[in-house]
Amino acid sequence: MNDCFEATLFDELTPLYPDTEPQTGSTLHVIAAASNTYAGVHILLSGLTPGKCVTFETTPPTRKTILTSESQIAAERSLPDYRYKLFELLPLPVEANSGAVTRTEWTEPDVNPYVIRRAPFTIYDVLRPCTNVITAQGAVMALAFRCKVDTQQREVKKWEFVVSHNGISRKLTFEVEVFPTIVPEAGRSDHKYINWFNCKAIATYHHAPLFSEEWYHIFEQYLRLGKYGRQNMVLLSLDLYFELQNGTPCLNEERLDRMIAILDKVGIYWIEGGHFARRKDRHWEATQAELLFTCKTIPGDGEQELTDMCRQLYAYLKKNNLTERWLQSFLDEPLDGLANTYTAGVQIIKNAMPGISILDATIARETIAGTLNYWCPTANKYEKYRSFFDERHALGEHIFVYTCLEPTGNFCNRMLDQEKLRQVWLGWAPALYENIEGYLHWGGMSMDRLDFYRLSAPLSDITDYESNHRSRLPAGDPAIMFPGFHEVYSSTRLEAHRIGFEDLVLLERIKTTDPAWVEKLIATVFRRYDDYEKDVVQYRKARRCLLEKASEELR
Repeated sequence: MNDCFEATLFDELTPLYPDTEPQTGSTLHVIAAASNTYAGVHILLSGLTPGKCVTFETTPPTRKTILTSESQIAAERSLPDYRYKLFELLPLPVEANSGAVTRTEWTEPDVNPYVIRRAPFTIYDVLRPCTNVITAQGAVMALAFRCKVDTQQREVKKWEFVVSHNGISRKLTFEVEVFPTIVPEAGRSDHKYINWFNCKAIATYHHAPLFSEEWYHIFEQYLRLGKYGRQNMVLLSLDLYFELQNGTPCLNEERLDRMIAILDKVGIYWIEGGHFARRKDRHWEATQAELLFTCKTIPGDGEQELTDMCRQLYAYLKKNNLTERWLQSFLDEPLDGLANTYTAGVQIIKNAMPGISILDATIARETIAGTLNYWCPTANKYEKYRSFFDERHALGEHIFVYTCLEPTGNFCNRMLDQEKLRQVWLGWAPALYENIEGYLHWGGMSMDRLDFYRLSAPLSDITDYESNHRSRLPAGDPAIMFPGFHEVYSSTRLEAHRIGFEDLVLLERIKTTDPAWVEKLIATVFRRYDDYEKDVVQYRKARRCLLEKASEELR
């Protein structure tokens, strides 16, 4: 009999590895949460015998409901609260650390000192739903427990776990102090948050042909998971609703109808219209753009085709009352050398789609000023050129920030070798920088030619013996949602984003009545995108203060 079996609890925001020492965890874990949110804890199991089962038993808390009549007589009834889910945590590899400035250390001369661990290593990230009986595949495994919490009065909800293996049982306790302040589901008026999806990759990974019933079903699952993570905006790439007919791009209204209906069903309001163009020949420093379907150029022979596509789309938006929900993109990350082309293309869109706002992730600034309605610099560029963006905001323009393969170093992003608190702080940042109204990341599930478990680099062709690391992406950059068998998996980083944006709802609510208090609280944990608290215990203290203040506002 294996008498080394151990089960210990860890904060869901603490990095957890297959070689984490069990004694660094605890048998009791306590956190605080708002009503209508989700509380979680991670469970590390060690000393397992492969092939033997692990069983997970729960004793749920009592659900208390206060029923108040007109005469203010309260009656209380107690029911078990079974609203929880159990997941197996899957580890992902970090083959190289993210770079000091961008990409990975394979592409830079300097070592990045701001990582949680030196590569190579594996870290638990993917949440795969599981049952309460699991077969051990190795000597170590990890579980994630999540529960929905709410209350009408401040109370502690106590979950007791019994985890058994090979005749040994370990008892664990998870306590959630639930506050009555409510965080509603993400909606139209919340901070705009968008993850991009590679819909063709969704079709490939899930073996669901594009636009088949299976594909629409999986597409909806990605949107539901995004909405759970507080995403309220989605990119609909152009190739989903335009198709070539006799060499001419034509709008497929039936497909667009179907996708809009799914958005409405899920409850995602905002829509980013996909890019009409990309750099000519995909050269980074190109000065011309080429249209997505026919590769006609701007400037060149593509202006009329762009006009025709815009007119088709605008007629559809007008007919279906979508003009207020739709933000249109033209070309991703324009540089100064592309400024004239970018300005010309956007002007065509504005002429053909009057009143539709333009949103693009942006690198150029002064050279395209006056073109965009929504600026979207990377978080580090917003910090560096904040005066420029504040001036644009004062002129009535809007500001998003985005992260991708940069910034790295000590900046907030969502790589696998970074603290999960960095994703939380991306949610807090708009409470400090009040001009920021949206966050964008290209990697909701944007894996292309990437293996499920190998997220740091595109896999080369099987006959390619000259591969190098120059174009490799930072570990975790392409995805925070993962393809399972007929289902979609969350990740610890998606959960951390959700927590940060839940906090933002409360920060913004309190800010309307006591802005000085909010400013003081934020200063204790988050000063800039590259200056913030990294201790999870200190974050939990700050969050408890936030919940207490938000609940006081209810009195």
